[in-house]
Amino acid sequence: MAKDGSLADIASGVLQLKTGDMLFSEGDRGDTAYLIEEGELEVFKKTGSKEVRLAIRRTGELIGEMSLLDEAPRSASVRARKPSQVLVIAQESLEHLLRTNANAARSLFNTILARNRATGAMLRQSEKMAQLGTLTAGVAHELNNPAAAVKRGSSKLADALVALEKASTQLLPAQRAALEPLGVIAKERATRPSELDALVRADKEEELEDWLDSHDVDEPWELASSLVDLDLSTESLDEIANAGVGDLGDAVRWLGATHEVQSLLTEISLGAGQISRIVDALKQYSFLDQAPVQDVDVHEGLNNTLLILRHKLKRGISVQREYCEDLPKIRARGSELNQVWTNIIDNAADALDGSGTIKLRTTCGAHWITVEIEDDGPGIPPGVCDRVFEAFFTTKPPGKGSGQGLDISWRIVVDNHHGSIGVYSRPGCTCFKVKLPVDYENVDVETAFEVDEELEKALIDRTKTIAVVGISSKPERPGHTVPAYLQAQGYTIIPVNPRIDEVLGQKAYPDLKSIPDKPDMVLVFRRSEEAPNIVEDAIAVGAKSVWMQLGVWNAAAGESARRAGLSVVMDRCMRAVHQRLKREEEGR
Repeated sequence: MAKDGSLADIASGVLQLKTGDMLFSEGDRGDTAYLIEEGELEVFKKTGSKEVRLAIRRTGELIGEMSLLDEAPRSASVRARKPSQVLVIAQESLEHLLRTNANAARSLFNTILARNRATGAMLRQSEKMAQLGTLTAGVAHELNNPAAAVKRGSSKLADALVALEKASTQLLPAQRAALEPLGVIAKERATRPSELDALVRADKEEELEDWLDSHDVDEPWELASSLVDLDLSTESLDEIANAGVGDLGDAVRWLGATHEVQSLLTEISLGAGQISRIVDALKQYSFLDQAPVQDVDVHEGLNNTLLILRHKLKRGISVQREYCEDLPKIRARGSELNQVWTNIIDNAADALDGSGTIKLRTTCGAHWITVEIEDDGPGIPPGVCDRVFEAFFTTKPPGKGSGQGLDISWRIVVDNHHGSIGVYSRPGCTCFKVKLPVDYENVDVETAFEVDEELEKALIDRTKTIAVVGISSKPERPGHTVPAYLQAQGYTIIPVNPRIDEVLGQKAYPDLKSIPDKPDMVLVFRRSEEAPNIVEDAIAVGAKSVWMQLGVWNAAAGESARRAGLSVVMDRCMRAVHQRLKREEEGR
């Protein structure tokens, strides 16, 4: 935004900055804006331990205005790249200028829009790279153990093969033939690890070592461990000694070497198999070499995500799966949905901080599926739930999150798949609920999401008093025509709108808490993002149900109402439903 006299005129002070001085930091209170008179400032944001440069602001540009106008903490940090001078603009002064100067308001709007687009694109790319880092760290962590097992086994195998060859050369053909059945048992036992606890194992090794020593077998301490793995007892060794196998020491060493080689081969095979499974899960997670849109198994995606994030979940965090047995595959972009699951589960793991439970729950209807991801952590602070899907908004400390993960998840679910995503939270329970159509490419709004016609009919029949939040005094608007129709059908209408005094012959109240009588229903004609606060008030005043008018849908608000015992209808026109039920009744 170019410097002009109007901005300079409303400045309340001047700040001098030296190179490296911070103007403000991410998370600071955003109560002032700044006009750069001279110099150069750098806007940056911390993601993890790294800094992401968002922009360079120079002489004549306004900075810090977005947090000021949004009355939100700073979403990024700003420092001087060279000696600079800035003018301080207070919130009241800037707001007054925007109310009284249309050109200034238009210029600022264009500036904010352009900056928001540029910053959003840059941070979304940064978030994708951060998620790639999480994915890489998870895969590396999971590969480490099996890869180490393969490396350890292969390094020992060479020595074990030498020992087996040496032991074999000591045996005569008749001895080898006599020991062959025991060799088969040794190979089979190598595939089944010993389940003895440490004390019992130590006692058995000592017992076998004494037996070997009493029979003049050299280095009995080296052989006793393998014999315990073979599940041999002193009685078994007595049978071997009496079976005519020749030199007992050679026979025991050959059995031990055979078992050791087979054990190492089993260890290498298991490690390689685990590596193969992890790579396969990674390919499925990313839908590598597959079409972007396909029939997706949501359970498989959730399980693969858990595998990728297992390094964050294995210590103190338990995972419970409550999967719908007949969940259908859905037509979707599988890799994008896995990004959603990763964002939500990763946030849940961070919230639990190493201790707690994550529940994965799925349900389905004829044309939709629902995925709920719940944790028993401390919960999201009140008043924050309705903002968690905003770009740049984060509840994590500065440097721990860009505020883009859930914004990206919202775009994937709502914009790309025509679904819905919401969150309900209280201490001890935070639940993200994702609702997806079975075929997002052919969505029918009337059928893609559950419509409980029995509930609608019950509410139409038993409701007497309706508090209409957002009622309009303008006769041409649905906020007026719908309640007017309902009033004509015999319902008592209580207008709720702080901007009007009276409508439909009734006194209007500024909010639900101001109405004198408890309503049966709260009918909502407000924007979807306002629904959570309205639902909180509906619960507080003792309403029995909430009906969100056509175009109003907020899954988090609906879930809050249901958990409080209220009946909920969303995105449905009450007048249209009443008229349909009336026609059906007349047709009988």
